[in-house]
Amino acid sequence: MDQPSVRPRRRPVDKSQSSEAWPEKPAGQGWDEPVPPPRSGPPGAASRRVERSRQTRQRWGMAWEFALALLAVAVILAGVATLFVVELWLSGRILPGVYAWDVDLGGMTREEAVEHLASTFQYPGDRYPNLRYGEQVWPVDPAYLGTQLDPVATADAALEIGHRGDLLSRLKEQFDVLLDGYLVAPVLTFDEGSGAMFLSRVARQVNRPMRNATLSLNDNLGVEVVPGQAGRKVDDEATHEALVQRLAEMRGGDVELVVRESEPLLADLSAAQAQVQRILSGPVILDAPGVGSWTIEPATLASWLILKPATGDDGQATLVVSLDPGPATHFAQEISQQVERPPVDAQFSWSDASGTIVPVVDSVIGRTLDVTTTVSLIEEAAASEERIIGLPLVEVRPSLASEDAPYLGVVELIAEGKTSFAGSSASRIQNIVVGADQFDGLLIAPGETFSFNHYLGEVTAEKGYEESIIIWGNTTRADVGGGLCQVSSTAFRAAFWAGVPIVERWAHAFRVSYYEPPKGLDATIYSPTVDLKWVNDTGHHILIHTYVDRGNQTLTFRFYGTNPGRAVEIDGPYEANPVPHGPDIYRDDPTLPNGQTKQIEWPKDGLDVTVYRIIKEDGVEVQRDTFFSRFRPWQAVYLVGTKEE
Repeated sequence: MDQPSVRPRRRPVDKSQSSEAWPEKPAGQGWDEPVPPPRSGPPGAASRRVERSRQTRQRWGMAWEFALALLAVAVILAGVATLFVVELWLSGRILPGVYAWDVDLGGMTREEAVEHLASTFQYPGDRYPNLRYGEQVWPVDPAYLGTQLDPVATADAALEIGHRGDLLSRLKEQFDVLLDGYLVAPVLTFDEGSGAMFLSRVARQVNRPMRNATLSLNDNLGVEVVPGQAGRKVDDEATHEALVQRLAEMRGGDVELVVRESEPLLADLSAAQAQVQRILSGPVILDAPGVGSWTIEPATLASWLILKPATGDDGQATLVVSLDPGPATHFAQEISQQVERPPVDAQFSWSDASGTIVPVVDSVIGRTLDVTTTVSLIEEAAASEERIIGLPLVEVRPSLASEDAPYLGVVELIAEGKTSFAGSSASRIQNIVVGADQFDGLLIAPGETFSFNHYLGEVTAEKGYEESIIIWGNTTRADVGGGLCQVSSTAFRAAFWAGVPIVERWAHAFRVSYYEPPKGLDATIYSPTVDLKWVNDTGHHILIHTYVDRGNQTLTFRFYGTNPGRAVEIDGPYEANPVPHGPDIYRDDPTLPNGQTKQIEWPKDGLDVTVYRIIKEDGVEVQRDTFFSRFRPWQAVYLVGTKEE
């Protein structure tokens, strides 16, 4: 028969009843189960009573089970309801037991937590870190790095506790927080500018420049080695990052200052020291027998020293010792000015007696100093035991040496030009003499372009020139050097008859009687714009001689050289387009006595003149050159005196 489904209440034991009334416990039946006492009655009555009792017990068991089920459901519903209410209340609040460091945020809304944090939180003083470098320590107040609490971010972090993940995860985290609490790390912000200022103050106490070893001279020119120094530089970025991390973790303690060290590149300067000592061991003497001697003292050599870092063959840094070429070159140039002797060209003259050229001034070999070699020798002597060097003097050969005469090709008269200066004033004749003298004895090299203005030079009173009449535009005036066109016109005629190419020639503005006849063979000059130029194309030198015949009042230019086999003829002059001169002009002159008349300009008709130069070789015309001149008409001008006695 099955056992009852509900737990029966245990009945207490009645010791007054005999043991016969309570049979032995049947096998398999517990003592807690009631055993009905035997009853007396008719047969079958006992069985009916037992059945009714069984049914009664079954009904009571079912009732108890139902009641217990109802109670369990009620408890579960109550728990769920309570949990729902609690979750609803916590949905916008921070869990109880949540702290931001030492600030209790439990049960607060986000806004309440933000306000509470802003007014309450203080960085704990026992968690300030120290910045350390060796024995140096700097306490770090969080304010040095511009540390501030971010109350909003901190409140958001606190609010997230117990509100993240699925329901079971949230319930578990909430249960853990209620039992053990939860510490939220405060969210801090940092101002980079403040941190940079703080670290710059620290860096000024730590940083030091790297210094290479170098050499120093004492008062006695002794060479001493100045040791190098390792450089130090605070790594601001790395140090700032480490400080920020430590402050954010609020762990306090020491933070190592991040310092980058740089070792000096130059350390061993023993070789350079020996070099400098050798250079300064004594004076360097520059000697030129028969010329002079010059001494460079050690103090001067010391001022020329250059110490320059370089990389040696072994890849190690070293110090290269040398002398500054600048002052050494200047020193050599000063010596050069003292020993230099310019060469003197030989001057030649044509000898009619011998029919050759002969030197009238012997050439002189010049002398100069090889400055570049001198500087190199000074450097070599300073670095060696041999301290005396010979000056590297160099001979300078003249352009024309006396012994060159046979090789110049000046063997004959090749051309002559002549003009008359009859009627010239004394000052004009003086200018002709001085001007012609500038060209006497000139040697024009093969291929050279002769420039009249170049060889004439400056026209000044200091050179012996006087004032005389010159043509100036449409009139004449007195100027220093008046009459030099007589010299240029004569030189032009010699070049004309030499057959050399004439590359620049200018005719006068009007006809001048000094240069006629023939017409059209004049040449005006006015330095530096108006010039006479011709090219020596004979293949040999041309020697120029000038002759002033004061008795006959003529000027002659003679060219000596080698005739290349040419003959020169003139065709012309051909006149065209004559223009009569205008009427005479009279001008009052208060400097002349009243009634006195003085002529200062003479009339000339205007005229176009063309002259042809014909060059022949072996009787055959090979070249024809045209020389055109356009002369303007020129009126007579008279000065009439108006001065009263």
